[in-house]
Amino acid sequence: MPQAATQEGEASGSGPTLALRRGRSSTVSATPTTTTRSMALVRARRKPPGSQSPQEPPVRSPTSKRKRGAAANQKSKERTRTRDEEEEEEEEDGVSSAGSSPIRAPQIPDALYEDLDMLKAIQDIHDAYDEKLGRQMELPTLYLHTCKPPTCLSTNPKLLRVRESTTKTVLAAAPSPSVIGLSSSVGRHSLTRCSGFWVDWDEENKKGTVLTTAHLIRTKSPSSNDWLGKDEYAPKAKVFVHFRDATTEKATMLYYEKHYNLAMFEVRVDEPVQLLSFNDDVKSAEEVFELGRDESSFLTIGHGMVQYLNPNLLERHHYLYVHGTDEHPKYDNGGPVIDFDGKIVGMLYMYVSLLHACMSIHCGLRKRGTENKQILRMSRPHLGLKFSAMKLLDPPLIEQILVKCSIDSGLIVQEVSEGSPAEKLGFRVGDVIECLNGKHVSTTVELENMLLSKYVEGSSGLNSEVDIEVWVFHMRRSLWRSKTLTVKISDDAEVIVRGASYEDCIIGIVSGTA
Repeated sequence: MPQAATQEGEASGSGPTLALRRGRSSTVSATPTTTTRSMALVRARRKPPGSQSPQEPPVRSPTSKRKRGAAANQKSKERTRTRDEEEEEEEEDGVSSAGSSPIRAPQIPDALYEDLDMLKAIQDIHDAYDEKLGRQMELPTLYLHTCKPPTCLSTNPKLLRVRESTTKTVLAAAPSPSVIGLSSSVGRHSLTRCSGFWVDWDEENKKGTVLTTAHLIRTKSPSSNDWLGKDEYAPKAKVFVHFRDATTEKATMLYYEKHYNLAMFEVRVDEPVQLLSFNDDVKSAEEVFELGRDESSFLTIGHGMVQYLNPNLLERHHYLYVHGTDEHPKYDNGGPVIDFDGKIVGMLYMYVSLLHACMSIHCGLRKRGTENKQILRMSRPHLGLKFSAMKLLDPPLIEQILVKCSIDSGLIVQEVSEGSPAEKLGFRVGDVIECLNGKHVSTTVELENMLLSKYVEGSSGLNSEVDIEVWVFHMRRSLWRSKTLTVKISDDAEVIVRGASYEDCIIGIVSGTA
């Protein structure tokens, strides 16, 4: 190596940049240099063993010439040529695979660093070594575990007892892949990147259907209060599906729903996709995984436990809460939440029952054909009310309500939309609703399921009105009453506006909050 470095140094000039790299050593090695000596060695290795120089004619035995006839001599030449060609190919294969030989760190004597004419050559040697190390680190077996942080399956001690089985479960949900990445843009402006999963595959047309979040095409979100309905969307945004092999395919939007934050897209897929099954009976404290894909289509995994919670005043009624995972995930917003059997129990902030309603819409689209894609909607009655479930309150509070009102179940009214039919009928904050249309309701998710199960229908139901019989306990009068609430059916996001009195406005102006 010193000799090669000397030759290259004399030809390349010098430079003072290697003083700090003197005496450098490593357990890994340098790439071969392109010096005169190394190239000569490569050319020498290319020649088959025992072969002669191209300028020298082949030496043949006179005895063999006399004993062989013309035909035998020709066959012998062909056999000899074939054997030589095979040996030469084997030698060339050996040389061409030299790039996969072990990498060795350049070992350069300290004396060479003192020669300024050698510094440029030494620098080239180290640069080549670093370049080869970089190429080596791009191998999947080396690169991924150094650039990607470990997931909960490797770091969470609570999963030690089930690590092997849960790894198989997660990987079973990832092939084909069931979990995919999506990105969106409007013009030259990128919107966001999120995850989704396959819910259908049309074998005849070679098209797959992806379910994800409507956040994928959301352009503005000026308020954290979902009930204000101020989010804006771009239905004509460009959406791309990112496959696991780093290929992309443009997707076509089938449908998006603002209230439940859902969107479905159709994309060309030549091979069948893997469809996961659903679990409709997820329990509180059941352990689940949140799956997604990052900007490199690398699988992301979050682990936690399902918990039954009341939504706060800013959140919709249908949220699925998973304790222990990231509250604001970067990529798995829209990805599936699966149980330990690999079945989907929902998606981020979305119970699986609502996904079924979305799937029923898709089935209707498939039956009616592509020419009527805008007919079906996830329509629901807009009650103009926000609720919390009594059964999810702290036990001492449940006891107090039971003692004072003899009620231990139902939905507590948290807010009444200003000017709504509910407000005009006398519904007030603190009242308790026990039944709708004769069916007992104990949680907000049950309420949404009830509303959707009856009112997912065609366009004839949109913007029409429907009567709902409500059994309500007026807390201020301590009286049960049956009220008939006439509400509008809509596929838009329900908006609930909190009214403000004159006194509230004055207080807000004085305090500086108006």
